[in-house]
Amino acid sequence: MSESPHRVTVPVKILIGVLLVADAGFGAALAAGLVRNLSPWLVGGAYAATVVLAVVAFRVSRARTLKRGYASLQDLTVGDEGLRVPAGTLSTRVIPWSQIADISPRRSARFGDGFLRDALWVDLVTGGGLETSVQRYAPRGRLAPAPPGRRQFEQTAILDPALFDAVLDRLRKELRHRQLQAQLRGTPRIR
Repeated sequence: MSESPHRVTVPVKILIGVLLVADAGFGAALAAGLVRNLSPWLVGGAYAATVVLAVVAFRVSRARTLKRGYASLQDLTVGDEGLRVPAGTLSTRVIPWSQIADISPRRSARFGDGFLRDALWVDLVTGGGLETSVQRYAPRGRLAPAPPGRRQFEQTAILDPALFDAVLDRLRKELRHRQLQAQLRGTPRIR
């Protein structure tokens, strides 16, 4: 069985499990005839209330998880001057749009918690690349450990795979837009 990224918190999983057990127990009691003289509206309302409570708890927990994911992207910012990426523990670096060739996912090299994950890399027009602190979530069982002695910075944003892909697509669109603007500014107008 494969692990999945954390979608809800543990208390919400416990709450949903308790509601499921309570509904199953109540349903078994109704089927066995242990509970009598209850209005069908009351029984239906009780079931509906537990389902609504479970759905609301799941949605609120999922929204908080996504909000934490977005908040962890604070090291990677897009601006008019370029893309700001972390350069170390307490420093950042702005890479001008004119120096960026592409943004691609590759294995992490500097950032992480001792395991190799896919990270966003900024490919430069000079041929080099810079790693960002944004990484794709993968279960620990599928991760290879980082080579010993490699310097690591632990401030990473480990994102759900769908969110990681969305950030990658958004950055690529922004890069293409900036490249198109630069081309149009450099081309003389003919009237």
